[in-house]
Amino acid sequence: MKIFKYGEDSQQYCQLYRPDNTQMVPVLIVIHGGYWKDNHSLDSYATKRIVEYFADKNIAVWNIEYRRMNAFGDNHSAPWPTSLLDVAMAVDYLKTIERSEYLDLKNITIVGHSAGGHLATWCASRKNINKESPLYHNDPLKIKHAISISGVVDLRRSEDLGQPEQVTKLLSGNNFQIASRLRDSNPVELLDSKVNYHFLHGTEDEEVSINQLSSIEQNSNILIDRLKGKDHFNFFPGFTSDLRCWNKITDLIQSTLI
Repeated sequence: MKIFKYGEDSQQYCQLYRPDNTQMVPVLIVIHGGYWKDNHSLDSYATKRIVEYFADKNIAVWNIEYRRMNAFGDNHSAPWPTSLLDVAMAVDYLKTIERSEYLDLKNITIVGHSAGGHLATWCASRKNINKESPLYHNDPLKIKHAISISGVVDLRRSEDLGQPEQVTKLLSGNNFQIASRLRDSNPVELLDSKVNYHFLHGTEDEEVSINQLSSIEQNSNILIDRLKGKDHFNFFPGFTSDLRCWNKITDLIQSTLI
């Protein structure tokens, strides 16, 4: 495993896992959740299970750390658009190591859980961001597949969240600023017809309600799986002994990287 810094802050880094060869390999980008709790990290969050599973496969795993909001009080550690821009910078950084690390950037899958599902879906959809937005990039790295697990996909539906006030905290600022920032931070309003999206969500999720999926219409590039009886975490190993949904997720990720 190698560590790459994409910025100066201590949290602006990524872990790269890849096989010890010079073969061009597809890339799996992993984004952990919890951006509104600064005590979460890529080493403690449940998505580490995805990293561990794929770390010894014939692919590259790009595990992103980023700055997160304060768990309590005002959001001074990662005001908008910090978390989003950090993830975007980390993803685009892959261009700088494409040749040295033998990365096939024509075959990229991005996966995130919960708030990481928001960031993963949003990052794959950046082409549709307003050109006047601070989030706009004229040449974002193209992502082939985006997978959201228990993801926040529509920030307009804050009532679907266990902590609805966190949307206002994420977007920060006064009411006018929040309104102007919402669309270009909101995955469901940016979905790209050239990206293959897959949304998986537990029917019993009380942290991010499955009602988040009501804003998404299934079509040729959008697939939706409603995982019956599952809550926010219990398809990850360590949270349940029933690994059928976990196997479904790993098989899905594997199928996108062939």
